[in-house]
Amino acid sequence: MNLRTKLIILFVLTAVIPLSMLGLFTYQKSSNMMQEQVSEGVLEKIVQINKNLSFFTRDVEQLSMYIYRHEMVQEVLAKSGERNHVEKYEDYKRMDHLFETVLGSKKWDVRIYMIGLNGDRFFTGDYLPTAYDQYMENWGIFRKANEANGNLVWDTHYSMRKVDHQEVVLSAGRLLKHIETNEAMGYLIIDILEPAVADIYRTDRNQTDQQLFLLDQQGYVISSSPNKARIGTRLEYPFLDQLLIGDGGFFETNWEDERHVIVYDTAEETHFKIASFVPLTHISERNRSIGQLTLALAGIGLLCAVWLAYFLSKTVTSPLYQIMSLMKKVEQGNLAVSFNRHYKDDIGILGNSFNRMVLQLRRLIQDGYEKQVRLKESEIKALKAQINPHFLYNTLETVNWMAKMKGLSNISKMVVSLGEMMRFSVRKGEDLVLLSEDVRHLEHYLNIQQIRYQDKFTVRMELDEEALRSYIPSLLLQPLVENAITHGLEMKIDRGNLWVTGKREGELLYLCVEDDGVGIDSDTLAKIQQKDFNTMDYHNTGIGLQNVQRRIQIHYGDQYDIDVRSAEGKGTKVTLRLPFLLEGGDIHA
Repeated sequence: MNLRTKLIILFVLTAVIPLSMLGLFTYQKSSNMMQEQVSEGVLEKIVQINKNLSFFTRDVEQLSMYIYRHEMVQEVLAKSGERNHVEKYEDYKRMDHLFETVLGSKKWDVRIYMIGLNGDRFFTGDYLPTAYDQYMENWGIFRKANEANGNLVWDTHYSMRKVDHQEVVLSAGRLLKHIETNEAMGYLIIDILEPAVADIYRTDRNQTDQQLFLLDQQGYVISSSPNKARIGTRLEYPFLDQLLIGDGGFFETNWEDERHVIVYDTAEETHFKIASFVPLTHISERNRSIGQLTLALAGIGLLCAVWLAYFLSKTVTSPLYQIMSLMKKVEQGNLAVSFNRHYKDDIGILGNSFNRMVLQLRRLIQDGYEKQVRLKESEIKALKAQINPHFLYNTLETVNWMAKMKGLSNISKMVVSLGEMMRFSVRKGEDLVLLSEDVRHLEHYLNIQQIRYQDKFTVRMELDEEALRSYIPSLLLQPLVENAITHGLEMKIDRGNLWVTGKREGELLYLCVEDDGVGIDSDTLAKIQQKDFNTMDYHNTGIGLQNVQRRIQIHYGDQYDIDVRSAEGKGTKVTLRLPFLLEGGDIHA
C-alpha cells in the first residue's frame, strides 16, 4: 500500500471519526437538554403542587385550631360524661352545627372526629371507626398527638379501610386541652380521603404516561395517579434512599423494567414528597427529528471528506517523498543536505523545520566536541594543580621530623594537624563526606587551636556511632567551632568549655556546637535568628554562619536550617537540623 492510499484512508478516518463523534455528541447533548427541559417543566408543576398541598395542610391546621379554640367545644368537652341524655343530645346538635359550619364552604373529602376523654364522641361521617372509639393513647396518631402536646400532627395510613370507594390516606390529629387549666380533654382527628389529596396534584389529566406519587418521610405512598394500586405500600426500589435524602430535583433510573426520569420535590412543612416518574421513551420521541438531521449532515460530511482526502493526498505526497529521501541521507551521517524552500504551505513549514533540525544537529555535534575538549583540558589543569599541594605535604612532613628530632612535640603536633587539614580540604569530587571524616578534620583543627590558646578551653565531643555514619557537606562544623572560639571563648577571662555533640532522631540528624563563653547580646541575637547574619564579623571567623546556612539550603532545601540560642555572659549554642543520609544520598528513617 503506497503513501497516497494510506493518506486517503487516514484523511477519511480523520474526517469520519470527528464527524461521528460530533454527531453523537450533538445528539446526546440535545437529548440531555431535552431531558432537562422536560424534567424542569415537570419540576415546576410539582413545586406548584407542593405549594397547593402546603395551602391545604395550612387550611386543615387552621380548621383544627378553630375547632380547638371554639368556646362551645371547650364547654362541651369539659362537661361530665354522666350528664343526662337530653343535654348530650343538645350538645350533639350544637357540635354537628359547628361541623357543618366549618365544612360548608369547603369542597373537601374529609371526616372530622372529636374524641372526648369524658366519653363523648362527635363525628361527621356515617359511623365512628372502632380504632377511634376504643382508642389506645400509645398507638398511632394518638401517641403522636400526646407527644406534640397540643400541636397538629400528621399520620399516614398504611392499610386503608374503604368506605364508598373513598380511602382514608392521611390523618391530622391534635390533643385538645382546656385553654385555662391546660388539662387534656380529648382528641381531634381529621381523616383526609384520597380524592381530596388527588384533587390537589391532578392538574394535568392528559399525562397518562406519567405516574405521580405522594410519599411520606418513610417512603409510603399516601396518594398516586393515575395508578392507585400502590397506595398504602412502601416503594421498595433501590432509588428510594436517593429520593428520600434529597430535597428536590431529578435523576434517571430503572423502574418496572424501563428507564425513567424521576422528578421530585419536598414540602417544607410536612416533608411529604411528590415524585413524578417520566418514561424516557416520552422524551426520546422528541429527539427523532434531531437524530435524522444529524445523520443527514454526517453523510454529506463523509462525501466531502473522501473528495478532500484524495486531493490532499495528491498534494502532500510529492514533497513528503523528497523530505523522506533527505532524512535517509541524514540517517547515514550526511548533514550537508537542505530542503527546497519554494513551498509556502504546511509542507514548506515542515521543510524549513527539517532544515533547522539539520542545522541544530550540526551545532550540537560541534558543541559536544568542544565540551569534550574543554573537559580534557580542565582535567589536565587539575592534575597540574595537585603538584603544589603534594609539595606542601612533603615540606610539612620534613618540618614534622625536624621538630621531633628537636623534641618540640607541640610544633610536630601542629604540623601534622595542619597537613591533615590541607589534605582534607583539597579532596577532589567529594561534596558530601561522612560525619566521622568531618569530625576527624575538626579534631586536627582543634589540636592547632588548643596549642595556640595554651589550653584556654576544654573540648568535649559526644557523637553517636549511628550519627557518624551519616553524610554531610564537607567542612560544615569547622566554621561553627571557629565562631565559638573567636567570639565566645577567646574573650572569656576564665577557662572555658566547648561541646560538640551529634545524634540521630528518626529521619533527622542534629549537630550541636556549644560554648560557655561571653555569649551574644540580645539585639545581635535577634538579627541572627531572623537570618540577618550581616551583624557578625566574618573577616575573623572563616566561612561563618551565613555560608553554613546557604550550604544547608543548597544541599537540602529550606526545610532544614540552623538554630542559634545564646545568653549574654553564659554562652552560645548553635544547632544544625539536617536529614540523615546514608551512602548514595538516600534519606533513611
